[in-house]
Amino acid sequence: MEFTFDDFKKRAKNSSLSKWEKIGFPDSYRKDKEVLIFEDINSKLGLDSKGLRILDIGCGCSDLVNSLINNSVGNQSILYLVDSEEMLNNIDKQSLNKNVYLVPGYFPKVKFPHLDEYLSFDRILVYSVIQYVFLEQSIFEFIHQCINLLNSGGRLLIGDIPNISARERFINSDKGKEFVKNGPLSNDTIHLKHERQERIDDSVVLAILSRFRNFGCETYLLPQNQNLPFGNRREDILIIKR
Repeated sequence: MEFTFDDFKKRAKNSSLSKWEKIGFPDSYRKDKEVLIFEDINSKLGLDSKGLRILDIGCGCSDLVNSLINNSVGNQSILYLVDSEEMLNNIDKQSLNKNVYLVPGYFPKVKFPHLDEYLSFDRILVYSVIQYVFLEQSIFEFIHQCINLLNSGGRLLIGDIPNISARERFINSDKGKEFVKNGPLSNDTIHLKHERQERIDDSVVLAILSRFRNFGCETYLLPQNQNLPFGNRREDILIIKR
């Protein structure tokens, strides 16, 4: 079973866990790889433009959020980071400036400082998060709330989606079999020990792509860079608001 929001709050306070373990990954999956992950995100969201308003939902506390902070500070962008107070407490406060805001809470039930109902964002990032949303709330309502916060032309990236259908296609391919034989996936992790209905599959991914085209958006299913930890079996959804 996936972690819940409360599970992550507990992990965030556990001093025996690394910063990657606190966000739900073994060190081997994320250590020294998050620079590449950020480059992939940046290529899809276009974060290097000056003066953007950026929102990261479920930002975590690893090197990935540090890359986003540094990029935003360097480009004079305004950045809002949403996660539990416990998780946000692990972020190095010395890296923050007046245009980086920590927003504790459970999205969408959060209050943004210095924002009113008429203000919105140019970029929204939801990375390695949507599978937990899928278990705890309506995934469609969550995405609608994100899109409601986007400016016209704004981009929402739902990244690192663990689509069980894509995963099974990879594992059953020739490359997948070789990867399993020589790589980090064990028989225990191949044969998932939870019910299929708890997982995102092709039907969910395709429903997202179709649904939000009917709400004034363009939607795209994008591959991850093959150099990323899950580049062979995860994918991203980019939504652009018209």
